[in-house]
Amino acid sequence: MRLKTNLTGILLPLISAIASVCYIGPASATTITAWNFQNDAVAVNNSPAPSTGAGTASSIGMDIYPTPNVGVTTDDVLVGKNSDTGANGVANTTNTWRVRAQAGTNGAANGWSSLAPIGTQGAVFAASTVGYSAINVSFDWYSTTQGEANLQLEYTDDGVTWNNVPITLGGSDAGLAALTNSLSGSSNTVVGSYVSDNLLNNGSMAGQDWFTGLTATINDPAAANNPNFAIEMVNASTGADDVSTAGTALNNNSGNWRFDNISISGTAVAVPEPSTWVLAAFGAIGLALSVRRRS
Repeated sequence: MRLKTNLTGILLPLISAIASVCYIGPASATTITAWNFQNDAVAVNNSPAPSTGAGTASSIGMDIYPTPNVGVTTDDVLVGKNSDTGANGVANTTNTWRVRAQAGTNGAANGWSSLAPIGTQGAVFAASTVGYSAINVSFDWYSTTQGEANLQLEYTDDGVTWNNVPITLGGSDAGLAALTNSLSGSSNTVVGSYVSDNLLNNGSMAGQDWFTGLTATINDPAAANNPNFAIEMVNASTGADDVSTAGTALNNNSGNWRFDNISISGTAVAVPEPSTWVLAAFGAIGLALSVRRRS
C-alpha cells in the first residue's frame, strides 16, 4: 500500500504540471509573410524581400513577347504620388512595386502583351505555410490607363499546378468588378473568377485607380502546412479579350501593374488539447496502479 501511495504522489503533481503548460487560447489569424516595400530602396528590384516573414517575390512573362521588342525584366520599387489617383479617389503615396520590362539590346520594350496566354504575366509571391491552416490572402492593386484590365488570383500547392480562386472586393474598390467566366464563355478569358478595371464595363469610375484590401480565402487542405505554397496575380485574358483599363485593345508597348500590402496569413496549427494530455496521464496512473495491485 505504501508503494501505491508513493506512485500516486508522483504522478498527480505531474498531471497538474502538464495541464498548466498545455493551455491553448483561442486560435487567431497570423501574418505568415507580407510585402509593403517600405524598407526597399527606390530602384530596380526584380525580387523585393518580404517586410514580414520569409518568402520570395518575382514577376513572370516580362521578357518573352515583343512589346514592340523583347525586353529585359525591370521591375522596380517607386514612390506613389497623388497624380496616380484615378476616378475612385484612392491614392497611395508610399513605396509600391511596379511590374514591367524595359528596353534591352533589341530596343524599346514594355513586357506586357496580348500575345501572352492566360495566366502567364504578372507577379508571384511564394511563402511556406508549414504550421498554418485556413490560408488567407490580401493585396492592393493598380493598373495604369494602358495597363491590362483583367486580373485573376491563383495559388499553387506544388509549384506546378495553379488554381483559380475568387477575389473579394474591399471597401476602396469603386470601379472594380468581380466577374466569373464559364466554360460556355469566351476562350480568351480564364474559366473561373477574375476582377476587371475596364472603362467599358464599369463606367467612369474605372481606369488608373488603386484598389485596396482585395482578399481571398483558400480552403483547399493541400494549401495548408505546405512548403511549396505560392500565389500569383496574373493576366485573366489574352488576345481580343486582353483590353486596357481604358477599354481599348492592349497596345503592347505601354502600361503596367503595381502592387502593395501583399499579405499571406493563416491560423497556427493546433496542438492536442490539454484534456488529451490529462486523460493520457490519468491512463498512465491507472495502468501503473493496476500493475502494482497485481504484483
